[in-house]
Amino acid sequence: SRRSPSPGERGAAMDKLLSLLGLARRAGKIEPGFDAAVSAARGHKAALLLAAREISEKTLKNLRYEGDRAGVPTLRGNFGMEELGRACGMRAGVLAITDKGFAKAVKELAEAVTEEKEEHAHDD
Repeated sequence: SRRSPSPGERGAAMDKLLSLLGLARRAGKIEPGFDAAVSAARGHKAALLLAAREISEKTLKNLRYEGDRAGVPTLRGNFGMEELGRACGMRAGVLAITDKGFAKAVKELAEAVTEEKEEHAHDD
């Protein structure tokens, strides 16, 4: 069984996650905002849908619905909109990552810092 990460490990993983999101943004691989994320999923451009922890259940449910329809995993991260905004240089509680490599790395790091495991993930 996998042990839970210590707070120190979680913090390091969080820093890595946020800097990775910054890299993805600079590489042009992020679609910020609910509408842009959904549009990327519908257009088969999204590799991962990511939501901040304070996103409403209704928004999360809608995002998961769109992700499930498009076969794109949806993850609610253990980070706030503030942290997400700083990392991405834009204020957004929801975003799509459009690069498979970035998406895989972000998903692994997000799972390392998130207690809640994703029940709607589609693995290839």
